[in-house]
Amino acid sequence: MAEKNGKLGVTNKQIRAIYAIAREQGISKERLEKHIKKKYGKESISDLTLQEASELIDCLRQIEAVNEDRDKNGDGIKEIRKWLTRIEERLMILETRYEKVLDRLIGEIELKQGVRLAELEREVRAIRGMLKEYFKKEEEHEQK
Repeated sequence: MAEKNGKLGVTNKQIRAIYAIAREQGISKERLEKHIKKKYGKESISDLTLQEASELIDCLRQIEAVNEDRDKNGDGIKEIRKWLTRIEERLMILETRYEKVLDRLIGEIELKQGVRLAELEREVRAIRGMLKEYFKKEEEHEQK
């Protein structure tokens, strides 16, 4: 257990419990981290103090109790939350893959545009050279 600002830090056992309860309740890691940032002002679960982690576990257990009551009534909320969490996780994986593909395509387009731009610059230089040559010949012709 490490000390943080004179307070004891979160334990590995608490971290495992937080993730396990959250996962069981259909709360994604991203949603949990967002809550931690909003409520405690911490960037990561490992930045929590011992007390904050205990408070978060209590909060998650309250959610668990409410969901279990609902589930007893036949709402099936627990199972729905699990499925929603799985779907959310898969969507994030797809989003990451999509972003990688987009980045690669953008890179390829920029490369092609760079090649095309270089070709255009060569053509402009060639045309300038031809114009200089033409005007030079015109000037020489006028001087004769």
